[in-house]
Amino acid sequence: MVDVVALGEPLIQFNSFTLGPLRFVNYFEKHIAGSELNFCIAVIRNHLSCGLIARVGNDEFGRNIIEYSRSQGVDVSQIKIDDSFTGIYFVQRGYPIPLKSELIYYRKGSAGSKLSPEDVNEDYVRTAKLVHSTGITLAISESAKDAVFKAFELAKMRSFDTNIRPKLWTPEKARETILKLLGKYDIEVLITDPDDTKILLGITDPDEAYRKYKELGVKTLLYKLGAKGAVVFKDNLKAFKEAYKVPVEDPTGAGDAMAGTFISLYLQGKDLEYALHHGIVASTLVVMVRGDNEMTPTTEDAERFLKEF
Repeated sequence: MVDVVALGEPLIQFNSFTLGPLRFVNYFEKHIAGSELNFCIAVIRNHLSCGLIARVGNDEFGRNIIEYSRSQGVDVSQIKIDDSFTGIYFVQRGYPIPLKSELIYYRKGSAGSKLSPEDVNEDYVRTAKLVHSTGITLAISESAKDAVFKAFELAKMRSFDTNIRPKLWTPEKARETILKLLGKYDIEVLITDPDDTKILLGITDPDEAYRKYKELGVKTLLYKLGAKGAVVFKDNLKAFKEAYKVPVEDPTGAGDAMAGTFISLYLQGKDLEYALHHGIVASTLVVMVRGDNEMTPTTEDAERFLKEF
């Protein structure tokens, strides 16, 4: 059994080797990614165990995901092999907005989207300290959404990253589904940002957002502010950490690294500022390279970063 369980779709990422529209890109790097898998790796780098409930295709990419995940310490015992294909996506970098990336998905009908309540091992989930998922998993299919609701019903504690992807569902559907989830279950840690909160609550101010989310049963709010940093709220405590200014190669995966790092340390009893500072370090390092999780630091390496800066 593991400390943390995540539910979601692992994917193959093809990251453009050069900046600009994909029609002019000739070379791509292959990486293993997916929000919940990135999250798991961050949890593990900070010394808790984590398992992923997922499906991958019966193909070379599915085997690649399982082998890579296992090599990073992720418990893959709950990843099923499905006859459908493994989902992929392409990363277009620096166009049309500099320092931003656009994701182009090829995942509709994928093995990962066929995640269902029958994939949720009740004993596996009940024994974990915390269960995590994201708005992405709610969006990819009705069966995946139902799997998240089942796992959250069984969980001792829950964390959730809103991660609203307009290419996967409409803002109206996102708001309806996520607010239903938040209304049904207490959330130990909610990870979100101004864009998603605008969709969900019609507001963007962090303090106002915390008051609203707290009314919905959120205990701790990790509010990502992009290049400005992040702020965390719990009870009467509030901590802000400014982002570090570094060269940005690809911001994809930075939020997952921050979330997994923060929650791993939070579960180990570290104070909010400590966990937040390490989360900011993780997101800082991830944006500097192509690939979502290779640069996610261990606790010790984050300490070295903080001593230097």
